[in-house]
Amino acid sequence: MLLRSPSAETETEPPASDLRGLLEAYERGVILAALGAAGGRQRSAAALLRILPSTLNEKMKRLGIKAQRIHAGGAAVPGGAEDEACLEWRGLVPPGATLELRGLNGPVRVEAGAADRVEVKAVRRGDRRAFSAIEVKIVEHARGVTVCAVCQGLEGTASSRLFRRLSRGVAAVRVDLVARVPPGLHVVASTVNDDVEVVGLSGNVDAGTANGHVRFLPAPPPAAPSATAPFRSPR
Repeated sequence: MLLRSPSAETETEPPASDLRGLLEAYERGVILAALGAAGGRQRSAAALLRILPSTLNEKMKRLGIKAQRIHAGGAAVPGGAEDEACLEWRGLVPPGATLELRGLNGPVRVEAGAADRVEVKAVRRGDRRAFSAIEVKIVEHARGVTVCAVCQGLEGTASSRLFRRLSRGVAAVRVDLVARVPPGLHVVASTVNDDVEVVGLSGNVDAGTANGHVRFLPAPPPAAPSATAPFRSPR
């Protein structure tokens, strides 16, 4: 069963086409997140992503990303940051298949679950006026399920004004991704600017972050029989 917010992707397309588009949108977001962390300095962003500056330049041209200064961290938010749950998903993923969780700015947390279904929740944090710059999308395909935080609306024909607005939005919005998974799944968890935590899982997990830490933590002690553990975001 799929539980999605109205802003989530709902149209059905051929899985291969859907996945290609999702990964291209994610690649745009990764580059913008790295540029945001590096203040728009391409050489520093390339070092953060562990690629050559020439490779980054080629990718930016292919994806329609224009070189310019981007203020790291985004603008200050009057009255503090806001939160918005932007995706909830529950579904069956066959044992041996892969669950991919790809974040941009914000942590990714993977927890061992007791149920036979995968549960994923995404929460946007930051300036609500910039929330439209980032969406969280999910694609079910032959190899499993891919969940990505992606930059919205940035195409090769984007105007300089639109590009500046979107790039500031990507820098200003954090997305927290949390997943509970049953045993037997292969999990790939990554983000650009924050930490990745893996709780109660020791095998079949590939985790990485460009600008943060990866932590493998033991499962917490079992709760009392009458207690129900909430499904919550890590912060």
